[in-house]
Formats: sequence, structure tokens, C-alpha cells
Amino acid sequence: MANTMLTISKITNEALMVLENELTFTSEVNREYDDQFAVVGAKIGNTVNVRRPGRFIGTSGPALNVEDFNETSVPVVLNTQFHVDTQFTTQDLALSLDMFSDRVLKPCVAALANRIDRDGLVMAKNNTANIVGVAGTPPTGLITYLTAGAYLDAEGAPRDGRRAVVVEPFTAATIVDSLKGLFVPDATIAEQYRKGLMGRDSGGMNWRLDQNVVSQTFGAWATTAGAITVNGANQGLASGWTYTSTINISSTQIGTLNVGDVFTIAGVYAVNPQNRQAYGNNKLRNFCVQSTVSLTNGNTSVTVFPALIYGGQFQNCTASPAIAAAVTPFNIASTTAGAVVSPQNILFHRNAYTLAVADLELPEGVHFAGRASDKEIGLSIRVVRQYTINNDAIPTRLDVLYGWAPLYGELACRIAA
Repeated sequence: MANTMLTISKITNEALMVLENELTFTSEVNREYDDQFAVVGAKIGNTVNVRRPGRFIGTSGPALNVEDFNETSVPVVLNTQFHVDTQFTTQDLALSLDMFSDRVLKPCVAALANRIDRDGLVMAKNNTANIVGVAGTPPTGLITYLTAGAYLDAEGAPRDGRRAVVVEPFTAATIVDSLKGLFVPDATIAEQYRKGLMGRDSGGMNWRLDQNVVSQTFGAWATTAGAITVNGANQGLASGWTYTSTINISSTQIGTLNVGDVFTIAGVYAVNPQNRQAYGNNKLRNFCVQSTVSLTNGNTSVTVFPALIYGGQFQNCTASPAIAAAVTPFNIASTTAGAVVSPQNILFHRNAYTLAVADLELPEGVHFAGRASDKEIGLSIRVVRQYTINNDAIPTRLDVLYGWAPLYGELACRIAA
């Protein structure tokens, strides 16, 4: 039986429920800090600094050695107000809630969810340095994904069931086809066969399919050995913490470094954040480019994540690079003749990234305005409806205000395809 009229509370609560169900990548990230933004009248540009726990080195022997407590933070900026505008007729408002949700709300909220997810994946791609696979070639073996998981282990990510891998459709099709003949429980294989998707919990990770996975257009690099080198001594930090740092490099050929490109430096090995020892078989530390740089036949500087820190409580690599140490790109297929485009699937722990969604101000003097928010799911949505005398219509808008930030970018690994 139809409702007499749908109320604003029914519409906003239903919109929030639909939004939660439409999110893919976003549903797997950390949103526990969102209550810091839950204030009436939040505006674009509001910023909160999310705290990261301190780290200590420790000392052997009986002598006291007091260490400073250094608590770091990452800023989360509410920089996106996205909305969908439409018109609800009085007939729409007389429908049952289910019919209204299917006909009106779901198409509107799908656009909101798609934008939030897409922005999150762009942020993740540009703030994740560790990367595996081959640019331009979808991985055909589980070993690529397991290697990504090994990076998370080496960087201190817990195995607590909160690891997810988000893959785009063609990458998903490749891995499902490659693993279809493995000897695994019948129910798991049957599920993969019926749905054409990896099982929800396979290989120690939750698999999610997301069409919003973004591609990286790797810059055109020179593949000649020694074409790009470190320029100058004492690069990086001997102690302390910062999110990014600048590395001075020298190039003998012309090329481009794009945002999201990854490179390593000879002799600069990654270390475990707790024992500060090089992990694996001395894996070189990956650095992710944060701003586009044009390489010339000369010297330039590039901003990278993570910051190069070779000592102290927040040490993440073994040493400052030597003068003229070779800089080697991940995307060795790229040359000055042409770049490679590669979907950037991502394996990450829940704490790698964070999303903050604010409570927007409710305007006065309108037909109706409502807001639904839920601290548990970390989402908030506003619905406003107002008659316009100029065209005799009653338009309605659905708004979200949010910001993305990497919380622990080292707890993620990109999987190139």
C-alpha cells in the first residue's frame, strides 16, 4: 500500500542506505575518524589532522635512554562537495518507499557513490609506492597478488581479515580464468564459475570488483642504464618524520615523470617499520612521484612518497642514496618513444586510507531539508527540496561533502595490469 506522502526523514535515511550499498572500494577503507567532522555547517576546505601512532627504537642494557614521543599526523581536507540534482513530483512522493527508492533514489545515489569511489581510487593510486606486476599485462598467476601481500606483511600490516584487493573487470577475468583448474574446495570453484569472480576470501584477501579502478599513464623514461641518477649527497632525512620529501636527480636524456610513477634508487633498501632491517632479499624502497616533472638534459628535483628517512624512529630505508646512484623506473616498458597505460589494481589493509564525510548545513526557508548520518558507517548525506517560482518546479538536490587521504600508504600495494 502506498504511503500518503514520503517524509524527508524517510527519503534521507533511504538515500544513506542506498549510498552505503553502492560503495565498493570505499566500503573497505578506514572511516573511524569521521566523527571529527560531524559538525553542523561544515564547509569545503575544512581540515583535520588525523593522528598516527608514535614509534620507538629501544635500547639494550641497563642504562636509561629516554626517547622523545613523536606523534605524527596526516591532514584530511574536505575538498569535494558533490551533488546530484533532480525533481521529485508529488506523484513520486506518493509512491511506496521501495518504488521511490528504485525509481528515483538509486540512480541519483549511484552517481554520488561512483564519484566518491573514483576519487578514492585516484588518491590511492597516487599515494601508494609499493607496486608489483607488469605494466600493460594483466597478471595470470596468484603469485603476483601473494607478492603484493608479502609487501604488506613486510611493512607491518596485520593479518586481521581486513585486507582487500580491488580489481577492474578485465584483470578479474584474467585471474579467474587462470585459476579455474586449481584443486580447491568445490564450493569455492563453483562460486567462481557461477559469478565469474574470485571468492570473497581467497589468497588471504577479500576480492572486490570495481569499474572505478584508475589507470596510470607512466611517464616516458629512458631505459638506458644510468640515464637518470641521484644528484648530490645527503638526500633524505636522518631522523624525524614527514609525509613527502624531495630528491634531486640528474638526467642525460629528455623524459617525463608523471604523478603516480614509481622508481627505486640503487642501494636504498626498504626496511620493516619495527625492526628497521631490510626485508626480503633486500628489496629496494619504492618511491611514488607526487608531482609531474619534465626531465631534461640536466638537473631537476622530484617530490616523492614516502619521504626518504634513513634513521631515527620513523626510518623506512637503509641509507641516504650515494651520489650518482642509479634511478630505475618500475615501468621499464616505457621509453622516450611512448608511455605505457596500466590499470592500477590495489591490495590494501583497511588502515591504508581514510575517508571523511561531513554533515552539511541544513538551509532554512525551503520546502524541506533533511540530513542522515551514521557514525558507524561513516557517511552523511543531505537532501534539500525547494519550489522555484521562475519555472514552477520543485527541484531536489542530494549532497555529500567528503575528503580522502592516505593514512598509512605503506599498508597497500598496487598491482599493475
